[in-house]
Amino acid sequence: MLSPQDYYIQQKATYDAQLQKVSQLASKISTLRLVTVLIAVATGIYIINSSTPNTLWWAVAGIMLVFLVLVRKNLVLNEEMEGIKLFIIAIDNEQQALEGNYSAFADGQVYFDALHPYSYDLDLFGKHTIYQMLCRAVTLGGETLLATKLSKPALSKEEIISQQQIARELSSKPDLLLEFRVAGVAVKEDPRDQSRITEWLQAPDVFASDKLLAAAIIVMPLLSLAGIAYSVYTAGFSPMLMGVLLVNGIIAKRYNAKVNETARQVGNTSKLILKYERLLQQISGNQFTDARLKAIANNAGRSLTEIAKLRKLVNAFDSRANNMVGPLMNIFFLFNFINLVRLEKWKLQSSQLLLQAIEEMIETDANISCAVYAFNHPANVYPTISGDDKLMSGKNLVHPLLHAKTAIGNDFTLGKNEQFYLLTGANMTGKSTFIRTIGVSLVMANIGLPLPAAELSIPVVDLYTSMRVTDSVQDDISYFKAELNRIKSLMTAVKQASHPYLILLDEPLRGTNSTDKQQGTRSIVENLLGYDARGIIATHDTILCDLEEHYPGRVTNYHFESTVEATGLKFDFKLKRGGSTSNNATILMRLMGIINN
Repeated sequence: MLSPQDYYIQQKATYDAQLQKVSQLASKISTLRLVTVLIAVATGIYIINSSTPNTLWWAVAGIMLVFLVLVRKNLVLNEEMEGIKLFIIAIDNEQQALEGNYSAFADGQVYFDALHPYSYDLDLFGKHTIYQMLCRAVTLGGETLLATKLSKPALSKEEIISQQQIARELSSKPDLLLEFRVAGVAVKEDPRDQSRITEWLQAPDVFASDKLLAAAIIVMPLLSLAGIAYSVYTAGFSPMLMGVLLVNGIIAKRYNAKVNETARQVGNTSKLILKYERLLQQISGNQFTDARLKAIANNAGRSLTEIAKLRKLVNAFDSRANNMVGPLMNIFFLFNFINLVRLEKWKLQSSQLLLQAIEEMIETDANISCAVYAFNHPANVYPTISGDDKLMSGKNLVHPLLHAKTAIGNDFTLGKNEQFYLLTGANMTGKSTFIRTIGVSLVMANIGLPLPAAELSIPVVDLYTSMRVTDSVQDDISYFKAELNRIKSLMTAVKQASHPYLILLDEPLRGTNSTDKQQGTRSIVENLLGYDARGIIATHDTILCDLEEHYPGRVTNYHFESTVEATGLKFDFKLKRGGSTSNNATILMRLMGIINN
């Protein structure tokens, strides 16, 4: 398989060539349109200014027919060009993503939650975050499902392995990944459309079960046709037709509220239906080996015909809003009610089909986001899932948001010989980045993604962090009180858990004095040792390194170090055994000219 870079270069060249070819053809068609108009005008002038028989006007009509055909062809070509441009934009965005620029994608800011057990600390949502790196969703439901996956770690080995298999197989089909996304972005959906049509699908029937209405939509249009025919025959307005129109008006008034309610629910949703129809088309023709993907593809094939039928029914119902035709069709032939009965009959037979199709395309949409990441990072490895074993280990593990060419990886083994790392080190040495790397890796591994590492093994655990805490003037909460609330929530979660936890703390209790902070941190560690938890606690307080002596085999000291060189401080960002022995705040201030000694 081609590398991601080569694949996108090849695809870009292909679509650029297609765009140029179609553009040139469209230009020729436009020229022909102008020529046909000029010929038609010249022929008309010639007929008017000569004794040529009027039958030549048929020639003008023929030329104008050719003009209309060319107009139609030009519209088709313009639509084709817009589709090709969408492919080019998608490819350009992926090429930017390979360089670490994800600004073209949704940032998931709407899912930001400072109180979430880990998403705020791990930078999952917002600009330049994990969500923006991953998200390629083309449905609103897909965006939400991806956010949900990131926010709720899988607590089953089987679920994680299943997600890995799906990501592997989908990532082996880069053409599908590209075509699915283009099919999705080609049709915009209103944020309210899905909830409206779901409400209609789940609502009880109103029109199809009404026997009086069922008879009226057959009898009244026939009487209207008879009345119109009689009026034409007698060259006068038939009293029978007047009676038919009166009865039709009474029927329309009686059901007016119900018609408006259905219009609110299903009206103007044809674009949403078209979007899902196109997504289903992309999936239905593919052969998969994974059982879940195979089931979705088979269901997509069965759904397409019925969903296309629904789109046509919704379009017909929406035509009532056409001021030229709608009112006449309704008053003479009860056109609204004919369409409404057809819609409800469709719903009676196929509502579950559409609900399932929407749900499965949303699932596929979120999975494709993961698969695009997997395809774009072929050097990443799929973690081994250690199941009941609480061991988390890795070799050369790097934070996914750091550029692979410059990032420095670390080896670690957490949970085999100890419950907690006590991580010390001076400022800027890499403690916080390492902790976030561990947390983010667990989150991404839990949704089946490969990670930038030489090797990686993860346990099936839940996650809680306390790294950055915000105070709130509005809620009258100080920084220290916010810290305590966070620690309380963390301890409550661990105490009540029916499954193991990974705990990541970065400089806990920084909102109090040094002595109080040291005593408090010591108490936190000692309490956590009594529960089914593993984790890392980073602190500047090297005095706490004696916890390793008090709890041998359960607490282990690690650190990050900096060295002083002639040009300043040097950081290697490598995890080392033992406690830290250096501080760099004074050195940094001196180098920056903040202090003189």
